Amino acid sequence: VKVELPLSAPIILGGIRLSVVISLATATIGSTVAARTLGEVIIAGLLSNNLAFILQGGLIVAALAVLIYDGLSAIERYTARRMGQGTA
Repeated sequence: VKVELPLSAPIILGGIRLSVVISLATATIGSTVAARTLGEVIIAGLLSNNLAFILQGGLIVAALAVLIYDGLSAIERYTARRMGQGTA
């Protein structure tokens, strides 16, 4: 047990990183079924043919996804270095 967890920690964190970004994308799509989610501005723009709303919502969601992905990647790299595995 002492050997397996340090070896698997970067892989587990990589899976968490990807699943969080996929969940963010799925939450954005939730507005299509009348849920109040991140994609509400995008759906409102699509319904009213307002390109500014579509871009505003899309850029916010994209920026949020990139920030979360990069933040979790940094945590993953830190964990890999701390466990003595080099860069992940």
